[in-house]
Amino acid sequence: MHPPSLYVLGERVELLGALALWLVIVLRWPTARRSHQQKMLLIAVIGITGSITVYLDPVTAVLNSTFTFAESCGLFMNAWGVLSSALILDFVLAAMSRRHPWLVYGPMVVTIGALIVLNGTIAPHAGCVTTEAVPWYSPFWWLLVAAHLVGTIPCAVLCLRYGRQARDDRPLRTGLLLLAAGFTSSSVFWAVVLAFLLARPAWLGALFPLNIGVTAWLMTAGVCMPLALTVRRAARNASALWCLHPLWRDLTEAVPHVTLERPHTRIRAVLGGPQAIHLRLYRQVIEIRDVLLILKDYVTPEVMEHARRHVTSQELPEEQIEPAITACWLRAALLAKTAAATPRPNPLATERPTHDGLRSETDFLLAVLRARTLPVVRSFELPPDARTHHASATTTK
Repeated sequence: MHPPSLYVLGERVELLGALALWLVIVLRWPTARRSHQQKMLLIAVIGITGSITVYLDPVTAVLNSTFTFAESCGLFMNAWGVLSSALILDFVLAAMSRRHPWLVYGPMVVTIGALIVLNGTIAPHAGCVTTEAVPWYSPFWWLLVAAHLVGTIPCAVLCLRYGRQARDDRPLRTGLLLLAAGFTSSSVFWAVVLAFLLARPAWLGALFPLNIGVTAWLMTAGVCMPLALTVRRAARNASALWCLHPLWRDLTEAVPHVTLERPHTRIRAVLGGPQAIHLRLYRQVIEIRDVLLILKDYVTPEVMEHARRHVTSQELPEEQIEPAITACWLRAALLAKTAAATPRPNPLATERPTHDGLRSETDFLLAVLRARTLPVVRSFELPPDARTHHASATTTK
């Protein structure tokens, strides 16, 4: 690919990456500001995003026509870049020890002042800071490159370190490693700038926008990871809420007093934010569990043992056995409740559920829902003595 085509491709990647990065920053800010570490990391990302943004041609054109200081366009962008580097370094120091803002922002002010002075003494009449106006051997460029690398390299190392330590949390590990790759890409950009200053190959200069665009997209992926997890979790909860509705409806119609509020329709239940969907699913699972405990008093331990023998006599996968047993005795309990049988305390009703956590509880109840359609559950019948017991209990009531 020729340098002009490569440059145009890089500009498109850069523009789309900057827009995507600002979008995920806006979406992440409401939750990130509640955590000091996440807020500091997002501020560091905002710094590098601003540094990327001021290099976009449309933004540069607006700055040049708006601000007097921006008449020295390269100087304005470079000063912003030093600020972004300070924000990144502030995050690194805050993550490693107590913050010392004066240790970060004091040198930042000095560096920006030095860049302004160097530009004024070396090329006082330059409209923009360029390699033609300010030669490669000028301390201006070396100071600028050093200021950026002092922020991006430690941040890349820090994200890589914590990403490798987060072995048990795969999403966190992935997000940190993506951010580490983004900060590394930013460091590579300034290494490319240094190489361009020394050698001046045209193809290397054409890589600048593409390098910046890759940095933006890596940052976007890293910052977006919590959002993707939230969307995935909300979609999974909404799917479970939708699928569990028939089981919840059947059980709460049999025992209506367990519902805490007026039930939502099936469609209305899956609408709303992630937190609202999570709370509805949690409430639905609790209500189903409460009904199961109540309905256990409508079957005897002998019926439950008969259900176990009936299911285990069939060739079922291991993960379907317990849900099928529950579906069997639940079917018998619903029939007894419909027949107005008298409930009697069931010793097994005091047993604690073997499933801990909302997700495992939800998965088990979904398995029970699927098991209700199995032939082994449909063919389940009460033993003769249990049928006599149910009939007598109904008659004497």
